[in-house]
Amino acid sequence: MESMPIRPAFWNIPFWAEIGVYVVGLIAAVVCVVGICRCVHLWRQGRPLQLPQARKERWLGLWRDGFMHRRLLKTPGGLIHFAIFWGFIFLFLGTATAVLDWDIAHYLFDARLLKGDIYLVYKFVLDIAGLFSLIALAVAAWRRFAVKGKKLERSWRFAWILTSLAIIIFTGFIVEGLRLASQQPEWAVYSPVGYALSLLFLQMFTPEQLQGAHFTWWLVHGAGALIFVALIPFTFFGHMFKAPANIYWRKLAHKGQLAKIEDIEEQESFGVSDFNQFTWKQRLDFDACTECGRCSEVCPALRSGAPLDPKALVMSLKKRLHHPADKALIGDIVSKEALWSCTTCGACMQACPARLDLPSTIVDMRRHLALELGEFPAGLPKALQNTQNVGNPWGMDPASRLDWAKGLNVPVATEGQPVDYLYWVGCSASYDRRAQKIARAMVKILNAAGVSFAVMQEERCHGDFARRSGEEYTFQLAALENIENLHKYQFKHILAHCPHCFNTLKNEYPQFEGGKFDVISHTQLILGLIESGRIKPKLKHAEKIVFHDPCYMARYNNSVGTPRKILDSIEGVSRVENLERGKTAMCCGAGGGQMWMESSTKKINFIRLVDLRKSASTVAVGCPHCLTMFESAMTADKVLSGMDIIELSEIVAQGLDDEAQNG
Repeated sequence: MESMPIRPAFWNIPFWAEIGVYVVGLIAAVVCVVGICRCVHLWRQGRPLQLPQARKERWLGLWRDGFMHRRLLKTPGGLIHFAIFWGFIFLFLGTATAVLDWDIAHYLFDARLLKGDIYLVYKFVLDIAGLFSLIALAVAAWRRFAVKGKKLERSWRFAWILTSLAIIIFTGFIVEGLRLASQQPEWAVYSPVGYALSLLFLQMFTPEQLQGAHFTWWLVHGAGALIFVALIPFTFFGHMFKAPANIYWRKLAHKGQLAKIEDIEEQESFGVSDFNQFTWKQRLDFDACTECGRCSEVCPALRSGAPLDPKALVMSLKKRLHHPADKALIGDIVSKEALWSCTTCGACMQACPARLDLPSTIVDMRRHLALELGEFPAGLPKALQNTQNVGNPWGMDPASRLDWAKGLNVPVATEGQPVDYLYWVGCSASYDRRAQKIARAMVKILNAAGVSFAVMQEERCHGDFARRSGEEYTFQLAALENIENLHKYQFKHILAHCPHCFNTLKNEYPQFEGGKFDVISHTQLILGLIESGRIKPKLKHAEKIVFHDPCYMARYNNSVGTPRKILDSIEGVSRVENLERGKTAMCCGAGGGQMWMESSTKKINFIRLVDLRKSASTVAVGCPHCLTMFESAMTADKVLSGMDIIELSEIVAQGLDDEAQNG
């Protein structure tokens, strides 16, 4: 018996088996590499796409999302995956260290790395890692197959996925236990799981039987592990390299930015109508899907009964990637109804652990329907035509755009007269009677704080809904006209109270020459005015309020805390939270052009408002579209009667009135 702890490489293994494991291991590695190369070849068959290198940012993102599971740790399933993942990482590192110890240090330098205290720590860490992985696999199996109500795939495929991983770990423990039972080293206790099994095996087998069983199970464990390695690229386990690759090559441009169609008037085709028109990155997106279903869990369209299931859509595209078929992309593989059901809210993108950008892919296919076929859902063509003809989707007279400001003495931008803020009012607050109260409230706030501002007479729809509906041409015309008009005036910042206006002006107009402006949201400005003491809103009567996060501020522009700080700063406001809040808040249903489409499905706005009512009867919103959608839901269903929907600026303006009266 060794007097010092040292790793017993190939103990009880005949020479032919020792040579065999190297040969089979090499074959497994070659098969695995060939499979990975095949996948990469499939990705590279897509259209070219230049992505920024930004290696530091990409590696940091890979560490956060790929290794630290930043997007998964808030859910039970994510914690389970984290335990399995890191358990196998330690087991893999343990195997790699064993190779260095024996095949490198031993054969090349006649030295050993795994000996003494280092070996004892090594064995203890690997045993604990294996044990945690087994426990996590058991819990995962229980959640998937035993817990009712979980929307998880219950199939033999996933049963085998979990079982195969457990078999690899458990057979490893059996091999270790049989060796410890046969050798009985003094330091066996440092392998707690193996030691426990060795005590059991000592009661079951003779010394000769222990060695025979050890060799048999060594063959089983080794064969299982190497077969697993060989099959990684050809099975579900391919996500082990596909998901990290997709996270590394994730979209670094702003989340709220869609790709621009360059030289649009010279193009002969638009969007994606054939699978071969997808870029290599989109192909990688499809292949990197981990089938977790988190996208479907958060999709507002699916929850409302619309024919869009994000996971099913991606899986259909993934199947087409690996199994080419003579089927039409739009119609056979992906239904038109599913494409038009998307609100482009970004919830699927926010929830995806592999960082798939599904909204952009859906818009690409919409572009084909819109620009090549001229096909739109009912209601949308009229809004688009109005935007082209008179500059707003309502079809209202452009000359009446500033009618909301009558009696307020609102300054209009004049060439040669600089202001601090050019207030971008937007179409909703210009033409919709209910939303006009938002603009009037903002003017009251700006005047109370003594802010230098003006509005622009030539303002027209910025085209966000057109772009996300696939009608890029209408969007680009609107963008060029607005940019030209904005350059007539002198201002430091553009102020926008609508998240769609804010996102478009801030993140999409810079794609055009001269389109980069300093754009701030009304919540940023209001909070700054409150914190600097320039306004001190105070409600006369206490109000319990829940805030609904707009998709285009919370998810696309990472603004979650600012509106809450505003509410918390208003005396008399008691703020409560809804379970779905911040970046996980459900969409109101207006985005992606849905506000102008006719739909027979159960409305998203109704579902969201019913959920918000569980928290409070007064709902604060930060978007005129959310305001419109919720007011519409209340009008259409008496179940929601008695609720009060109010925009954030209206609460602040009311607080200024109440504070003035109290003063």
